[in-house]
Amino acid sequence: METFDPGLLPANPRILLIKLRSIGDVIYNTAVYGPLKKRWPRAHLTVVVEPPAYDIVKDHPAVDEVLCFKKSSPLEQLRFYFRLFANRYDAAIDMHEGPRGAGMCFLSGAKFRIGNKYAKRSFLYNVRLTFDDLQPKYPIDYQVALIRKMGVAFEEIAPAVHISEAGVKRGDDILSQNGIAPGDPFCVIHPGVRKIYDQWQFDKFAALADYFHSHDGLKIVLACGPGQEDQARAVLGLVRDAPCAFIQTGLQELAAITRRARFVLCHNGGYMHLAAAMGTPTVALFGTANPAIWGPWGKGHAVVYKNLYCSPCNSRTRRKECDLGDAECKRLIAPEDVIKEVEAILARG
Repeated sequence: METFDPGLLPANPRILLIKLRSIGDVIYNTAVYGPLKKRWPRAHLTVVVEPPAYDIVKDHPAVDEVLCFKKSSPLEQLRFYFRLFANRYDAAIDMHEGPRGAGMCFLSGAKFRIGNKYAKRSFLYNVRLTFDDLQPKYPIDYQVALIRKMGVAFEEIAPAVHISEAGVKRGDDILSQNGIAPGDPFCVIHPGVRKIYDQWQFDKFAALADYFHSHDGLKIVLACGPGQEDQARAVLGLVRDAPCAFIQTGLQELAAITRRARFVLCHNGGYMHLAAAMGTPTVALFGTANPAIWGPWGKGHAVVYKNLYCSPCNSRTRRKECDLGDAECKRLIAPEDVIKEVEAILARG
């Protein structure tokens, strides 16, 4: 099936949207919430995410309910699936395409179980859509394409992350408690990575913190994700003169802080996508992934990437020294490469 007739749904449909996995994936998924609700203004839209991404969607005005799937005990998971079935959805849309997402879609018992025809477990859907004619290129395009095939129009394609007033206030309070008053210029440096083969050297981050303070008059916010505290503290211990605030907080507060920053320096990852969604100029360090596909969404950002013969890579092609934390694709990136991009951003105001 190439398209889905939107007239098959009632005027007030109960719609289940399944998007698991990483924060970056969910950030891109926010691009479809508003258009879905515009097409069916009386719809009840439920979104399923995993706990790390809950703060990304919980305050979106088009979302009526957020369900968090936790990899907990079998009994708790059984209760979760029973709740899906009991909610009697008119349509369940699998935008995850993994076994768990397809299983949720099927077990919801929705009248229309919608997904990509070419997904590995598309046999669990009863509406299998194709969108090759839309020629999706970027990750966000694939998510938008599936919803377009349901008769939903898009005036623009962009992530839409909403921060609550309480989240904004908490972010402002955190900055004030760390010596950054309203109007103080600052940048965010997020040195953390999940995998050691993607790590840029800590001393380079520290050198840039000192440079941004001495040359550009900026205060520094060092941020990191869960489990990355040691990486941020390693950078903090190498900073000489710059006033640095080490902040680790929830995504709502971090998004609010990021939105006030002059720019962000970070690796490719979930936080990069969050910073870009906030409209904050982002300088992203790439090595193992292809920035032409995974780079920060939108205008005004910059990518630093050496484009080695072995990059992008995977577990089969990655060299042994990379798994020891000495990846050439990151080692070759010099602080001067970053400074060049940052100065161009600051010059634009």
